[in-house]
Amino acid sequence: MRGMAERGETQALEDRWLVAIESPDADRGELLDVLAALARNTSPENAAPLGWMWLTSYREKAKVQDALALGRDLLLICGDNTDLRNDVLDLYRKAYADRPDIEPLIEASGLAGGRSPRRALRTLDICLNLSVGDFLIDRSTDKPAQVVAADTTACTYTVRAGQREEILDPDALALAYDPADPNDFRVLTQLRPDRLAELAESDPTALIIGLLRTHHRRIDSDHLELALCPRVIPTDKWAGWWSKAKTALRRHRNVVVEGRNPVILTYHAAGQSLEEEMEPQWAQADSATKRLAVAETYFREAKARKVQVQPGMVRRMVETLRQKVEASRKGSPAHALTEALIIDRIAENAPLPEGAARLAADILAGAADTVRLFNRIKDTRLYTHALELVRQVFPDRWPDLYLKLLTKAPTEACDAIAKALHEGGRLDDLRRTADAILADLGSHLDAACWLWEGPSVPELEPVPRRELLPRLLEYLHSLALSDNTPADLLRNARARIRAALSHDNYAHFREIITGMEAGMASTVYRTVDRAQGLGQVVHSTLLKIIRETHPSLFTKARTDPWLDDNIIFCTSQGMQKQEAELNHLQYVKIPENAKAIGEAASHGDLSENSEFKFALEERDLLQARLLRAQQDLARARLITANDVSTHEVGIGTKVTLAPVAGGEPLVFTILGPWEADGEKRIYNYRAPMCARLKGLKVGDTVKLELDDAEREYRVQTIANSLE
Repeated sequence: MRGMAERGETQALEDRWLVAIESPDADRGELLDVLAALARNTSPENAAPLGWMWLTSYREKAKVQDALALGRDLLLICGDNTDLRNDVLDLYRKAYADRPDIEPLIEASGLAGGRSPRRALRTLDICLNLSVGDFLIDRSTDKPAQVVAADTTACTYTVRAGQREEILDPDALALAYDPADPNDFRVLTQLRPDRLAELAESDPTALIIGLLRTHHRRIDSDHLELALCPRVIPTDKWAGWWSKAKTALRRHRNVVVEGRNPVILTYHAAGQSLEEEMEPQWAQADSATKRLAVAETYFREAKARKVQVQPGMVRRMVETLRQKVEASRKGSPAHALTEALIIDRIAENAPLPEGAARLAADILAGAADTVRLFNRIKDTRLYTHALELVRQVFPDRWPDLYLKLLTKAPTEACDAIAKALHEGGRLDDLRRTADAILADLGSHLDAACWLWEGPSVPELEPVPRRELLPRLLEYLHSLALSDNTPADLLRNARARIRAALSHDNYAHFREIITGMEAGMASTVYRTVDRAQGLGQVVHSTLLKIIRETHPSLFTKARTDPWLDDNIIFCTSQGMQKQEAELNHLQYVKIPENAKAIGEAASHGDLSENSEFKFALEERDLLQARLLRAQQDLARARLITANDVSTHEVGIGTKVTLAPVAGGEPLVFTILGPWEADGEKRIYNYRAPMCARLKGLKVGDTVKLELDDAEREYRVQTIANSLE
């Protein structure tokens, strides 16, 4: 109707108006807006008859005071109108029939004469609610005053301002003064100073509201502190006092608390309705995510406050969303779908306005690429609802769509997809998709985290979490270390992997570590310790679990580092060689295998598909190799030339052995397993022969079995092989 009013379509508007004013669900605010638009855009003469029609209908079924409140609003909006003025006069006389001064007040206000409705109504409203002892604020000087006497016969008031008193009639008083609350800060500071400290102690909210009235109903916490410290609140006690006061203000229906530093306080004398609170938030919501949040908050708060959801608010939200849908439907169907899903979400909480359509199903039905549309839905609640729509819109092919969606679905939606596929008899396909997810963790991280957390489909084979754990850690570590990782990818990976590892109070991680042998637990400890991106809480909790489960690992080590299974000594060249092998597995061999699994699975019956089985077996072998390489690298400890001592035979030394019985000397280099090369006589320090040489000094002898013959050798020289 507002559009009709703005366009001046008075005849069509009148037809709709007659229906609207009789409806029990009519939104009073919206109807007043229609009249205001009509008065602005055409003329008050067109608005006043409709307003009078409404008041006539309303006063038949409403209380006198309620009818008077509506009549006042209509007279102010529609302008001067004889019928409205007479009805409002009649309502004043009935509402205040017990007041002996009502007729003198009406006469003094000029409502029965030719004075403007706004001025006349102001005079009546002020004087009908004025008593001896009440406070006023001078409109020109902003100074407080007090009513010290009232003569109902002569209809006059005696007002004291400072040392001066004056006698005023109702019209003069209303022109000169505004009513003031007893706790108005201007009244307190100038007329009631003893009350300031009392309020600060007993009722901080009342004190702050009094100050808000002084500052045009809006103030920030910085200015609040300046006004109260140290005059009312000692400076050293401000922080504690303000903290308690702020908590109380958040619960006050007349005060809106916004912002953080500084906090902004806004006072609403009549108290805001829920719709008045939410309207600005809805208008400022500049994304689908924010619009969904505002809508959800509105319905949640309505339930919590036990108030009715207003059809007008629902209508405005739905109309905004409908416009967003239509604007983006052709150019960006994914955005249109998201906005349409919010309409569906609203429909779950309240009836949609008459004629409003649920558009999401239509957008899905006309989509060229359903999976791509889903990949753009960021909110899990909307995603889950869209899944339900897929089954309605595509009753025959929804299982195939679900299988495609599973690999890219958010973690929270994966289980709903898996349950539906299981119930639909697609368990084999579900298992195959799970294998594909694990084969390419980086591309299917959300789904992989779902598998870690544990699907609720019991027939789905258990996930090898012991193998998945280091892969999750290594994947996050590699993303965090890379300078080329997009910020949003890293942020999402961090959030997902942290949530997965901490799921159910770290239950799965705790179970894995508890069942591990000490050596493997030590490897996991080092992997977690060096992993980037876990965040302080998750990182420290994982390490704590390992320490609590395997306390023996953290007692003072007595094992010779040379013999410690938890350490692999290596050079930088050896580590680079091992890292190259790991990268080849992770970024070449495993992706090739994942592709092979997908191609083999597409050939049909999996039970007789030898290519598929072979590809799965190869996947298991590759995963085992990858796990072993990751564990080995986690145990690696670099040695440099500065770490090598030539005082005795050790790791990193080049040893010359001379046969005691005479003959050509032999030269051996002792390094790590990744540098070992028999043809160059470079040996792994763990080899039995190297163990025999360990600790020997120049001049020491040792018996060694070389070339199938045992001989005695003397250590001739010990050199640093890394120099």
